[in-house]
Amino acid sequence: MSNLEMLVRRRIEEERAKGTSPERITQLVQELFNSLDAAQAHPPRAAPRDRFS
Repeated sequence: MSNLEMLVRRRIEEERAKGTSPERITQLVQELFNSLDAAQAHPPRAAPRDRFS
């Protein structure tokens, strides 16, 4: 099982334990995947190097 699968499963179990509705859990998982997609679309850039060093 991948790290992503474990993360999603853990989040679902935590939300179920809190009594969150299935609809809300679905929304939370969709938000999680959307944030991952956005992070992959705009990967962090390396810090610019000081050209004087």
